Amino acid sequence: MNTLLATDAAGGEFEMAEVVAVNGTEIPADLIYQEMQYQPADSPRQAIYCAARALVIGWLLRERAAGQGLCEADEDLHSEAFDRAVADLLKGELQVSPASEAECRAYFEAHPHKFRSDPLAEVRHILIPAAPDDSEACAKARTAAEEMLEQIRADANPLQAFAQLAQSHSACSSAEAGGSLGQVGRGDTVASFERAVFEQGTGLVAEPVETPYGVHLIYVEQCEPGRPLEYEYVAERIEEYLTEKRRRQMTSDYLQQMVQTAQISGLDLSGEAH
Repeated sequence: MNTLLATDAAGGEFEMAEVVAVNGTEIPADLIYQEMQYQPADSPRQAIYCAARALVIGWLLRERAAGQGLCEADEDLHSEAFDRAVADLLKGELQVSPASEAECRAYFEAHPHKFRSDPLAEVRHILIPAAPDDSEACAKARTAAEEMLEQIRADANPLQAFAQLAQSHSACSSAEAGGSLGQVGRGDTVASFERAVFEQGTGLVAEPVETPYGVHLIYVEQCEPGRPLEYEYVAERIEEYLTEKRRRQMTSDYLQQMVQTAQISGLDLSGEAH
């Protein structure tokens, strides 16, 4: 009996105990070796398993697709022709009905936090540039930022003081406008800057904020929280999501049934064919 060898991280070899076969046809070991390049894994043993698993499912799908004249019996499992054949096979085999109005409304009502407009904030900032990998420059930038922060806090008009310091000290092009960035939404800035804007409320952000660009002082003039969206505005998106979720579940069930009814040896696929 042929065995499939692989080398583990320590340099030792191990082998699959049995030859992998599908419906009486052996999958050549060299095909499993080749398939390993498409299967990221933490160890050679896992890579062999994932490669064999992918080939078993691919062979079964190809067998069914070829039986319906959708591809050649020896079609390359990584070809566009095979991908189209599988798509056509599943389209014919699975009758995926669109999510109903009732299902969409129920999902909308059960997940209100998912259907809100993005918050917007009117923001000013002062940038003291420093490369993240330059610890000395970062320390100097932070010290300068903390000194300016104290000046702003001590001023009777913090916003005006902030704008004046931005004009004279900020390395950003927004300095000419007193550090004003205008309206900022989620995704418009880097994560640390965004957190400071939307999680600390309006006014002067209490601490300097570090980003890949340097150290920032931030002043949030206004913050408009996200508002609930009307159902009609998101109904189409919900229907697409729920229908796609149903399609994926039906595809998973189809593959599971396909594996369970096949004659597979040398590989245990019980409970997983996704």
